[in-house]
Amino acid sequence: MRIFFTCLILFALVQPNHSQQISAKEWIVTGSELGLALGVELFGKPYLTPDEPRFSNPNSFDRLMRNKLWSGLENQDNARVWSDRLIYGVSMSSLVWGPLLANNTNEAILINARVFAANSLLTNIVKMSAARERPYHHFNTRPSEGSKDFTSFYSGHSSVAFSQAVANAMILSRSYPEHDSMIWSTLLSAAGLTAYLRIAGDMHYFSDVITGAAMGSLVALTVTRIELNRFDKANNDTSALFKYQGTGSNFMVSFKIPLG
Repeated sequence: MRIFFTCLILFALVQPNHSQQISAKEWIVTGSELGLALGVELFGKPYLTPDEPRFSNPNSFDRLMRNKLWSGLENQDNARVWSDRLIYGVSMSSLVWGPLLANNTNEAILINARVFAANSLLTNIVKMSAARERPYHHFNTRPSEGSKDFTSFYSGHSSVAFSQAVANAMILSRSYPEHDSMIWSTLLSAAGLTAYLRIAGDMHYFSDVITGAAMGSLVALTVTRIELNRFDKANNDTSALFKYQGTGSNFMVSFKIPLG
């Protein structure tokens, strides 16, 4: 349901702003992308994830890292709870506060929505295809949770945390260049802590969270860069300046014709 409520919040925030050149078609396409992500999350993953894992036994490296980072039976539930609090309180909420803090709110909303939709779709497709058994199920440290037991690779919390962190860091760094280092370090630290807590809570292996962090960052870098470049080009082309200067004189006539 998190994607559903995110859609409602995002589009409730959209206000007409003619200077930002975002067409109704773009909002419809973006809404469709979010709707598809919602459909896969709510209806695809529970029914298309296999009843038996395709990958079960962890490799030696993941075993080693689990032994080092798992918080133990007494603390694993707290680690899982805090990973959920971070993903909703920081990463998911950044879909709202990120655009509100940006100079161009509508552009930031569109970029955040597209990053979130693309990352969610890719993550869930890989989860259903890989069907890797989660560590808590393999080592029997927590009761079965049905289809969630076989969606370990790769970590959705990690991919969402890093995709939203990178996207908003790119956007907000343009709005507040004097705080560039603080923005990046704060957002990436929160994302990294979220990823760590997924291992501590026995929800994922180390390779799950590293892959999730890398894929989420890659999606955010690609989508955000494409969209920012597109908006920059559109904003530079919103008007044309035609000048006529008479020969041998200082007389000049200028026509500024708005095209947007």
